[in-house]
Amino acid sequence: MTSRFLGEHSGPWLSGSDRSSAVLVQPIGAFEHHGPHLPLQTDAIVVDELARALVESCSALELMVLPTLSYGLSSEHVWAPGTVSLGPTTLIAVLDDLASSAARAGIRRLVLLNGHGGNTHLLRVACREIRVRHGLLTFLLHPALPPDNGGEVGDPRERGFGIHGGLAETSVMLHLRPDLVDMGKAEASVPDWLDGFEHVGFGRAAEFGWSSQDLCASGVVGDPTCASADLGREHVAHALTSLGSALAEIAVFDFPGRKALDGGVAEQAASSSGAAGWRTS
Repeated sequence: MTSRFLGEHSGPWLSGSDRSSAVLVQPIGAFEHHGPHLPLQTDAIVVDELARALVESCSALELMVLPTLSYGLSSEHVWAPGTVSLGPTTLIAVLDDLASSAARAGIRRLVLLNGHGGNTHLLRVACREIRVRHGLLTFLLHPALPPDNGGEVGDPRERGFGIHGGLAETSVMLHLRPDLVDMGKAEASVPDWLDGFEHVGFGRAAEFGWSSQDLCASGVVGDPTCASADLGREHVAHALTSLGSALAEIAVFDFPGRKALDGGVAEQAASSSGAAGWRTS
């Protein structure tokens, strides 16, 4: 079967056929502090593994996967050694350039598959801006949304505060890459002092800016001590089912009456660039 990983093909292969029905997937992770028990590249590893699994589980869809973007917006962890964070304008600019190349290559649907909660709000803005600037149909998907981004509370042992390096994330890494997890260094860091506020907190009326060190001195926000590979396997299976269903809808989604306009925007982008995206000279 033809590879679904775009980097394994040549430019002429892409330009030689109609790709307007393809769904282009850009996995995005992060390179940041995850406490003493997890590697810096945790988010990138997880989202990369999920993207590869989706290619197999969604074989009926015309997915095209770009190389995982291993750096993201990690300003909440820059206090910790090893964290590499792109600035907001840098990440927006990178995604805009990527979208411009996709539009020139005839792609109409772009999915940002996000594995890092710190990227979420900015990626929502990017989806809208790319839609307006380049005419692409844009979508943002997450394997799971943490509570600070509107997701479910999760395991009650973390009291709704399991957002970084905690039970779920550590379990997923124990399933995917146990060789990179040191459970001997895992410690619970649950900011239950936030329970003393009625309006300020995750998923409450008053959102607040924070650094991971503000919440817990270790930078871990959650309880990884009860993590297990079996639980991680369950999380991955659930994520693949949910993401697969979403991608099936994305593959056929469109705005009624917008096709002609979108084509004009893409054509204008191609003519103004003077070059075709991802094509060899």
